[in-house]
Amino acid sequence: MSAENEPKSGGQRFSIESARARAQAAIQRSEFILSRAYGLFRDPKTEWEQIKAEQTTIPNILVGYVAPLATIPPVCGLLGEYIFGRRIGEEVFRPELGDALIGVAVTWVVSIALVFLLGLLIDALADNFDAERNDLGAQKVAAYSLTPAFLSGVFSLWPPLWWLSLFALAAMVLLMFRGLPILMRAPPERSLAYAASVTVAAAVAFIVLFSLASCVTG
Repeated sequence: MSAENEPKSGGQRFSIESARARAQAAIQRSEFILSRAYGLFRDPKTEWEQIKAEQTTIPNILVGYVAPLATIPPVCGLLGEYIFGRRIGEEVFRPELGDALIGVAVTWVVSIALVFLLGLLIDALADNFDAERNDLGAQKVAAYSLTPAFLSGVFSLWPPLWWLSLFALAAMVLLMFRGLPILMRAPPERSLAYAASVTVAAAVAFIVLFSLASCVTG
């Protein structure tokens, strides 16, 4: 019997089946993320209602949705720097691979932490805007509102397009504005101020956290 026709051992079968299961889970997760992002852009109100009804946990949101999306900006930024380089004056520089990979990992972790902190902030500010405190609802608003910001990371593949990310900021505020009345029961007339306050605080937290991260990565 040839080696190709020999029956596979139990360990080999288990390894192949595990790989297939992981691949299938990754495909399903990708389909869910794409479907969720499309729904938020196409019909925010309906999608927020569906998000509100979903039975989930904060770790599932952070690991299953935020973590995959949070890889887009640093990975695309790394590829963009390697392909086009970083121009300083007349010189074009490309990062060292080791330092760049550390930067990607740190940025990824900081991005996930930022979403979690944003959720805590949304929940903490609820009383100030006559909304109801809901830690899970706040984390849902934080995670799904930041979808445009994460997806806009693809513009980093070509650095001159960085300014298009500003539209993602506007989309984030709009999504939060639409989601707060549904998930946090914020009065519609106060939702815009609520969303704006959270966005300003998120911008400050972004600057602080990534400044600390830059100290780690150099």
